[in-house]
Amino acid sequence: MKISVIICTRNRFDDFTKTLPSIAAQTRLPEELILVDSSDEKVLEAYLTSAKLPFPVRYFHTQPGLTLQRNHGIRECSSDLLFFFDDDVNLDRSYLAEVEKIFANDTKYEIGAVGGKIANNPPQTLSVRFEIAFFSFIRAFFGVVGTYNGKFYPSGMPSHPHKNQPSGYIECLSGCCMAFRREVFEKVKFDEALAHYGLMEDVDISKQTLDAGYKIYYQTSATLIHNASPMNRLKIQQWAEMSVVNYDYLFRKSWAREKWRWLFYYWALIGLFAANFHSLKGLKGTFAGVKKIFTTKGHKGTQRI
Repeated sequence: MKISVIICTRNRFDDFTKTLPSIAAQTRLPEELILVDSSDEKVLEAYLTSAKLPFPVRYFHTQPGLTLQRNHGIRECSSDLLFFFDDDVNLDRSYLAEVEKIFANDTKYEIGAVGGKIANNPPQTLSVRFEIAFFSFIRAFFGVVGTYNGKFYPSGMPSHPHKNQPSGYIECLSGCCMAFRREVFEKVKFDEALAHYGLMEDVDISKQTLDAGYKIYYQTSATLIHNASPMNRLKIQQWAEMSVVNYDYLFRKSWAREKWRWLFYYWALIGLFAANFHSLKGLKGTFAGVKKIFTTKGHKGTQRI
């Protein structure tokens, strides 16, 4: 099987140049790296021209927009397996090989996507651990995105695998480390209505993959560190507002036909307030998002933030 690695980036030269060595050090090298760049200046293109790498690199410059950039990368490659990584990760040396094994052993072609394990383990004080545990409980109680078992809540919100979860089938991919069979994109595509930062685009592509009849597998032997660059991150208030607006859009798109889920939808909206209770800016953003979705004409939500 041939492998293409696709990385979308914007104004993160330092982060990308720190990520690149962990791809070049893989025990199973990709056939190509596709870089889809929407930076204000094409400094990465010049950098890649002089970089000595053990695989070819194809550079493309596009308009900003994570989902737009990812779709562009898909159109530009024809490999059997497509790996998407954020531009601020550090892969374990066997990451590609471990994920490729899952696809290779799936002789029935039931698995359409594989996610790896985010192995971040930052030092935490007792108070920080308590806060994380408390708000994790709040998120689980209200069915709001957080760490649980890697499956969707009845609200349509995702949960991600907990740190001790074994390999196995899940429902929700993490956007920083997703791998797909090429054929999946004959049936699905990243939703470009999730503009700009594209918050929850991984949630949407996970649901589309499941709806297309494929399974999603979580491979714990494929690990990476997500360094979560501070560059081009939304401010807390913006992030909280977009969380509400994009959730509303995706719920109506994928779950609203099942009428019983609406109770959990409204419960999750309350949960978003509870999850941001410790942050005044988070509360303001959540309120702005709720106001936006309930005042938009026809109550259909909007993606323009």
